[in-house]
Amino acid sequence: MTQSPLTPDAARDIVDRALARWHLPDADAARRALAALQDGFADDVLPDSFREAAAQRRFRDFFVWGHDHDFGHGVTRPGAMETRHVEIAAGAIQSGVLPPDLTGRTVLDVGCWSGGDALVLAGLGAAVSATEEHPRSAASAVRLMELVNCPVHVRRTSLFQDDPSWRQGFDIVYCSGVLYHVTDPLLLLRICFCYLRPGGRLIVETKAETERQDSVCQYSGTSVAGWNFFAPSRQALARWLADAGFPPTDILINTRPVGRFLACAVKRDAAALPETAGFSRPGSWLEGAH
Repeated sequence: MTQSPLTPDAARDIVDRALARWHLPDADAARRALAALQDGFADDVLPDSFREAAAQRRFRDFFVWGHDHDFGHGVTRPGAMETRHVEIAAGAIQSGVLPPDLTGRTVLDVGCWSGGDALVLAGLGAAVSATEEHPRSAASAVRLMELVNCPVHVRRTSLFQDDPSWRQGFDIVYCSGVLYHVTDPLLLLRICFCYLRPGGRLIVETKAETERQDSVCQYSGTSVAGWNFFAPSRQALARWLADAGFPPTDILINTRPVGRFLACAVKRDAAALPETAGFSRPGSWLEGAH
């Protein structure tokens, strides 16, 4: 993992061009696609009211479009996460953890929501699979991919419903804005490790504890809007990644300008879970060398 020579503007341009691959051919086609998604997947609350709704309702009980989407020709749909998919991917490219050309690589997008990250990754040339546990969000991503003719396979399930057929199946696992929403972050990281081929890399963007330098995690849980279960310090995140199987020398954690972490960990070889005591999948295939 080396620092990219690209400027932030150049990295942003790469992501913008990747997304432009999925612009529709004319304004009429763009408007029809937008109408199809608005009819089939109407927002239950306005995107800018997402956090207020999250304080009162469970995540699976309502639907809001995820990231801003540009169909081309001035036709757009706003999302609760606005352009974070663009900003995070551009930051990953500029920092050298995400290659700007993913041609020939297989990528797993964890928690795709309505498909923003998946479109970026596919636009960079990757063969993309995605998972999403929210049923309507997963269905909206499937429909978006159909409408823009993007060949992303979306699995409508949680990553915790692990699939042994995916073991060592991906060059990159992309996990943006997900880790701090799960109740078992180490298990999620172990599943990601096992899905990577030797030499593959996990890219994680997450809420963070940046004030403390020791190994700590904030915990807010469901009492706070957004279900932000764990916010790890840099040392805690590094230890999670090491305990998932990644060599400590191949873990890089950067702090984004907004105070969140953008981390990358490279899997050098198949490895067994370093410690099985207390593991939440006792006796499973995840304990072995994968």
